[in-house]
Amino acid sequence: MAAIQTLKKQLRGIRSTQKLTKAMKTVSTVKFSKLNGMYGGYAPYGDHCRRLMAQYGARLCKAMGSVQEDAPELVVILGSNKGLCGSFNAEVFRYAAQVLAEKPNALVAAVGKKTVSYCDYKQIPVVLKESLNDLPTYEESGALFDRLLALRQTGKVSRITVVYPRYKNMMVQTPSSCELFDGETGDETDTALFVPDEETVVATVAQTAFRAMFYDLVLQTALGAQAATLMTMRSAYDTATGYCAELEGQINRQRQSAVTADVLETSVER
Repeated sequence: MAAIQTLKKQLRGIRSTQKLTKAMKTVSTVKFSKLNGMYGGYAPYGDHCRRLMAQYGARLCKAMGSVQEDAPELVVILGSNKGLCGSFNAEVFRYAAQVLAEKPNALVAAVGKKTVSYCDYKQIPVVLKESLNDLPTYEESGALFDRLLALRQTGKVSRITVVYPRYKNMMVQTPSSCELFDGETGDETDTALFVPDEETVVATVAQTAFRAMFYDLVLQTALGAQAATLMTMRSAYDTATGYCAELEGQINRQRQSAVTADVLETSVER
């Protein structure tokens, strides 16, 4: 049986881990709560943009400019800035590897510090590196969207596919992909009234709708990262708490055994 001093040393180490995981759990809880509120408030607007895309997708995509068909495709990989979030990033990167295997000539844009590190480690050439805030704003996402759009409009890339963790709930984030400018949707025969004119309205709506849909993907990534971190830190904190209780029990039992042994020795001497 381990000596009491050894058990106390182990207990101090585990208590330090317990305090660290508790602090990180608290931070993740706050960030997750803020992101959940942001995403909940943004969801209706995002749904409306998707309905516009479903009805006028072909027109809106055409308004973003023609595609240079012979240019390589671009795969945008969205990941988190930090680790300690379980298998969150690993699952996204594993899925991204499958997408890239199907598009051997595709260029890559890495978004998130962990994504950049992954591409560097795997020696994947990257044409764009970006790290967004843990609580990404619409303006920050819009600036990244403009850089991606510039690559398309200048003919450096053709289609843009975004790999991201689709947020289902706090426990489930499923790696998915979608084409950012999907021109195969929408009803070209629709007879809508455009004021002041079709070209102005479609151009304005196209910029707004695509930018909003991209921000939706960015928010899902940030929300999923904080949810995964929160669940990981909660599990680590609970495990550390259990170990602390177990070690405290062992220490108390050894103390009691020592006291009992002293009492018996004293009785024998008498």
